[in-house]
Amino acid sequence: MVDVWKEFEANELTHSMAHYLMALRDLIAEQGYARVTDIARKLNIARSSASIALRTLIDKGFIKEDANKFLRLTEKGQQVAAEIIGKKMVLRRFLEDILHVKPHQAEVDTCKIEHLISSETGAKLLSFLKFMMSDKEIVQRLLKAFWSQHEICEGVGKCPICFDTCLKELMPLEFPKLATG
Repeated sequence: MVDVWKEFEANELTHSMAHYLMALRDLIAEQGYARVTDIARKLNIARSSASIALRTLIDKGFIKEDANKFLRLTEKGQQVAAEIIGKKMVLRRFLEDILHVKPHQAEVDTCKIEHLISSETGAKLLSFLKFMMSDKEIVQRLLKAFWSQHEICEGVGKCPICFDTCLKELMPLEFPKLATG
């Protein structure tokens, strides 16, 4: 279990690489083509930086460049981009609709993790979200109770979450009162 942190480094796609893939996908959808300069402009970065990053994506088989320097997503790149978009949508809905995280913060947090969670976690979160967004009376009562709760800390040893360490003390942020909805 000690080496689990190394899994982060094992991700085939970095945060910035995910943004390059999404930018390429968006540009092709918007204008039908994309070149290095288009991606650099869209991401507001230097062309040289975009060129280096895109070369890595080409080497990893996510994108291809033709003789005219036009870029396109490979089948692998399309699959990864679609999966990232799906995870992003699920995460954002979960954060906003279930946890009531403010939209801007939900967007920021989603951007940070959308490409890091596994396909399995994304699929299970989608399933959970679908259940939690259902109109089943029991789910609606549960959500209403969750949203109306105030911070309740019963102390170490009495909490089913904290066991022997108070998580609230480890996370010193204020727990805002959740709006009912």
